[in-house]
Amino acid sequence: MINRRQGIAGLGGLSLLGVKALCAQTLSGPPISLIVPQPAGNPTDILARRLQFATQRELGQAIVVENLPGAGGSLGVNKMLASPVASPVLMIASQTESILTPLSVRAARYTSERLRPVLLITRAPYILLGRADLPARHLGELVKLARNQPSRPLTFGHIGNGSMIHLLGERLARKTGISLTQVPYKGVPPVLQDLIGGQIDLTFVPQSAVRDLVASGKVKVFGTTAANTSEKIPEAFPISKSEPVLSDFIHGTWGAIFVARTLPEEQVLRLHKALTAACHQTQFQSQTLASGSEPAPPMTLSELERFFDEETILYHAMAREIGIQPE
Repeated sequence: MINRRQGIAGLGGLSLLGVKALCAQTLSGPPISLIVPQPAGNPTDILARRLQFATQRELGQAIVVENLPGAGGSLGVNKMLASPVASPVLMIASQTESILTPLSVRAARYTSERLRPVLLITRAPYILLGRADLPARHLGELVKLARNQPSRPLTFGHIGNGSMIHLLGERLARKTGISLTQVPYKGVPPVLQDLIGGQIDLTFVPQSAVRDLVASGKVKVFGTTAANTSEKIPEAFPISKSEPVLSDFIHGTWGAIFVARTLPEEQVLRLHKALTAACHQTQFQSQTLASGSEPAPPMTLSELERFFDEETILYHAMAREIGIQPE
């Protein structure tokens, strides 16, 4: 019996060695960094780690996820931009790091023009959440509550000055005529932790980060920035349909892969091909849908450029509307 067990264990060890050997044969060349300018556990980080393995298979080259949070994501962006011209370094980001941070963080030292999109991965709306014991059942009652206590503004958690979540909170406050006390955090997980614990009253969170939380009853749902109700979170009524003054309150977030604009074209084409194939594998698409996000359709490099240009114009205008200033 002992010999049999030892034999099985030995076979298991050989199998593991075989898998490692196969991986070593399959993956060649120097590893490619995938920078996540957010803390581990953030929605962006989770998305990056799902994409990591699918991309490795397509490229035949190791992908190493590197979390570099701080300064609105600019630490991660600047590391990518400082990489050697011929060395591909990837970065996953939303409109916050790629477009808004240069407008709101004085130390960012880059502009969106220096970034080149090579893949649009997902799109999703934001959900307006409140602490579970907030005495309001829907957005109308929430706005009334805030108006009735002007000397004690509701607290709103976000992930940094000029971030998309910050802008959504400011825009909601301005359009409804209420006051919100803005409370900055270093990522979505600590915002949600304090919301659940009752330390803050409200926040906007990407839909992909709240499905299980909503089902648990630990928070209240006050609306979605989507144009229509989603079957994923049917409790979230469209904010744009709640009051006439909010009719244009339709927003979303997206996740995209960027490279430095200086990366040689042949490298860009190779990465775009591999990333597009990885992103549209059945397993990756299923995981994306299960998380509450919508997979983005395949886009050519030219289409990605147009998309990013249009988003840049849109969010520059939104930042001007809110009056965002570099800090």
